[in-house]
Amino acid sequence: MKKIFFSLIFFVPFTLSTFAQEIQLLDSTKWLCQYDYNLLEDSTNRNSAKNTAMVLQIGSHLSKFCTSTSLTGDSIHYYNQDVDLNTYTQLFSKAMYMAKPGSLLAMYVIYKNYPTPGSMFFTAYGDHIFYKLEQPLKMVWELDNQQDSVILGFNCQKARTSYAGRNYTAWYAPQIPVSEGPYKFNGLPGLILKICDTKNEHCFTLTSMKQVNYFQPIFISKNDYVDITPKEYNKMMKNKLISLLGTLQGGGTVTFNNEEDKARAMKGLKIKNNFIEKF
Repeated sequence: MKKIFFSLIFFVPFTLSTFAQEIQLLDSTKWLCQYDYNLLEDSTNRNSAKNTAMVLQIGSHLSKFCTSTSLTGDSIHYYNQDVDLNTYTQLFSKAMYMAKPGSLLAMYVIYKNYPTPGSMFFTAYGDHIFYKLEQPLKMVWELDNQQDSVILGFNCQKARTSYAGRNYTAWYAPQIPVSEGPYKFNGLPGLILKICDTKNEHCFTLTSMKQVNYFQPIFISKNDYVDITPKEYNKMMKNKLISLLGTLQGGGTVTFNNEEDKARAMKGLKIKNNFIEKF
C-alpha cells in the first residue's frame, strides 16, 4: 500500500504533466554514480530515517543529480516520445510500482555547470508548477590532506564546509579527478564519495560508480519554470505535504485497505519536516 500511495500522490500528476513536454538534450553520461541518501525526515526522531537511491550523471560539460526513480522516468520519457498517453501512463506506472519509494524531501533535480559554466540549476515540481532556482557553483572548503578512510577501494581525504544552515564533513577521492559530488556539493579536488552533516541527519554515500560506454542522455524538460528561492521551496513543499494530508483527512481520491494504513500514511506526511537546507 505504501508504494501505491507514494505513486498516486506524486508520480501520477507528474506523469500527466510531463507527457507532452519537449525535451532538450544537454550532454551524454560518461560516469554514472549511485548514492545512498540517508536522511532523518523528522529531526526530533532518530527512528524517522529514510533511504533514497540517488544518481549522479557526469557528462563532458555538466552533471545531473536526481533520484534513481526520476532517472527511470527520464528514460521512459526520452525513449517513448511518440506513444499515446494511455501507453505512456502504463509504462510509467509499471516502472514506478517496481521502484523503491524514496523520500518526498528528495524530489528535485539538480544540474551543475548549467545553464552556464560555474552555475547550478535546481528544479522541482509542486502544485502543478515547475520551479527553478539558479545559483553560482561556489563552496568554501577546509581541506585535511591526511588520508582518512577507504570507500569502495579509494583512499579518501577529509574536507569540511558549511552550507545552508548545516555543517558538513566530506570524504573525497583525489584519484578520481572530478570536482563533483551529490546534491549541490562540488569544488573539491576529487569526487565526493561521502558527505554528512555533523548531526548525521543528511548523509550521502557512494555505493557504485561505473564508466558508461553507451549512449545515456542527460536532458532537461522544456517547461515554463517559475523562479523560486531555497526558502520558498521549503515553504512550497510544506504546503504540498499539508495539502496531501488534508486530502487524506477529507477522504480525497486515495483509498486504503483499512484505517491503520490510512493512519500510517497520515503520520508519514506529518513528520516530513527536516529539509536539507535550513532557514
